[in-house]
Amino acid sequence: MSKQAGDRENLGFTLKDISNHLQFKRMREMKEGEAFTLIHYFEMRKSENASFFYEIQLDVDDQITNIFWADPKMVVDYDLFGDVFCFDTTYRTNKNRRPLAPIIGVNHHRQTVVFGVALLYDETAETFSWLFRTLLKVMYGKKSITIFTDQDPAMAKAIAEELPESHHRLCRWHIYQNALKKLNRYFQSSNSFAAEFKSCMCNHEYEDDFFQAWESMLDKHGLQENSWLKFIFEVREKWAMVYGRNHFCTNMTTTQLSESFNSRLRHYLKSTNNVLEFFSHFERLLEDLRHNELDSNYDMSQRLPVLRVEVLLLKNSRDVYTPKIFNFFQEEYKKSLDMVVNTCYDISPLFEYKVCMYGCTREHKVIFNSTDQTVVCSCNKFEFAGFLCSHALKVLDIQNIKLLPSRYILKRWTKQARVGCVLDSYGCIVKEDPKLDITNRYKDLCRNAVNIASKVAKTEEASVFLAKKMMLHLSY
Repeated sequence: MSKQAGDRENLGFTLKDISNHLQFKRMREMKEGEAFTLIHYFEMRKSENASFFYEIQLDVDDQITNIFWADPKMVVDYDLFGDVFCFDTTYRTNKNRRPLAPIIGVNHHRQTVVFGVALLYDETAETFSWLFRTLLKVMYGKKSITIFTDQDPAMAKAIAEELPESHHRLCRWHIYQNALKKLNRYFQSSNSFAAEFKSCMCNHEYEDDFFQAWESMLDKHGLQENSWLKFIFEVREKWAMVYGRNHFCTNMTTTQLSESFNSRLRHYLKSTNNVLEFFSHFERLLEDLRHNELDSNYDMSQRLPVLRVEVLLLKNSRDVYTPKIFNFFQEEYKKSLDMVVNTCYDISPLFEYKVCMYGCTREHKVIFNSTDQTVVCSCNKFEFAGFLCSHALKVLDIQNIKLLPSRYILKRWTKQARVGCVLDSYGCIVKEDPKLDITNRYKDLCRNAVNIASKVAKTEEASVFLAKKMMLHLSY
C-alpha cells in the first residue's frame, strides 16, 4: 500500500489501524449474539440427525472466521456424485460481502446437487486449505477426480496442497473471455484468430498436435512474446482439452454450474438477512433443488424416452440410463450411423480402426481388443463424459456387439445410482432424514392395511374378526 501511495506518510493510517479495522470489521460481520445463534442452530440440526456435520474455525482471539456445514443429504450426494465438483466464491452473503462458498456437482439426472457450504472470512490459500481439509474430514477422506474453479491462484495453491490427486481444471469459458480482453486487437483484426484459439482449447487429441497448432497460431499472428499467452501456456494442462480428456468430469468444461447456482441464490437470499434468515432461505433453496430430483424420478418411473432408432442396443441402454443420460447416449448412437471406417489394422487380438464422420477428414483412432471386448477411442469420450462415443459405438457394431458392455455403464448415470447405502467413519449408515424413514414406513403400512381391508371387507365374518384383532392390539 505504501508503495502505491508513494510513501507510508501518504497512507494516512498505520499497521495498528489496519489491525483495529479488521477486528472491528469481523465483529461487525458476526454481531454479538449471532455467533450463539449460529452454534445453537447447528447443534439443533445435529440433535435431529447425528450425521449433520459442521465445523467452525476461530482465530487467535477466538473470533469466528470460517464456517463449514454439510447435512446428511449432502454427505450421501458427495459419496455418490462427488467425483466432480465446482467451487466458486463470487457470491457475497451480506452488505459486508462475506464470501459464500458452495461446493456443488451434478446427480444422475445432471441436476445440481450441493455437497457442502462454507461462509468464509477471506479468500486466502490458508482459508481454502482449511475448507478442503474440512471437506475431506466430513466425507471420510473421499477425494474428487476433477475440480473446476476460476483462475484464482489462492484456490490453485490450496488444491495442490490438500487435493494433489484431484485434477484441477480451469473454466474454459473464463479463459476465452480473458483472451477476448487481453487479445482483443487480434480477435478484431483477424478472421481466423478466434477459430484457431478455440481449436487449441478444444479440438486436439494428441499433445504434439496441440503444440504444433499453438506455435502456428503464435507465428502467424506475431504473438511469440505476448506475456498473457506465455502465462496461460504455463498452465495449459488445466484448460486445454488435450490434457483433460483422460480425466472424468461429467462432460463439463466450465464453471457454469456454479454461476447458475449463484444466480438462483439471488432469488432466495438478501443482503439484509440475519443468520437465521440466511439459513432458512438457504434451506428453501436446497429443498427446491432436491424436489427437482423427486420430479425427475417420478417422470422416469412413468415414461420412457422415445427411441429414434429401434435397435436392441438402445432399448437395453434406455432401461439402464436415466432419461437425461440416455438422450446423450442416443445422440452418440445416431451420429455413429453416419460414421465411416477408413482403414482397419488387424494385429490379433487388437483391431485398430480409423473412423471419421462422413464427409469429414478428421479421423479418430479406435482400438478394439477381441480378448476382453474392450474399446478405446482417441477422443476419450468415455473417460471424459462417462458414456461411449459415436466412434466406439461404430466399432462395436462392426464387431457384432449388440448389447452395451457393462464396463461402459457408470452407475452414477443409471436409474440405480442411489441404490445402496453410505457408511460414515464408524461404519454406521448415514440417514439422510430420519423423519423421511418414518414417513416411508407409514406409507407402506397404510398401503398394506388398505389391501388387507379391501379383501376382508368382502365377508362380514372376516370383517368382524379383523376389527376385534385391531381393537385388541390398540388396547395394548
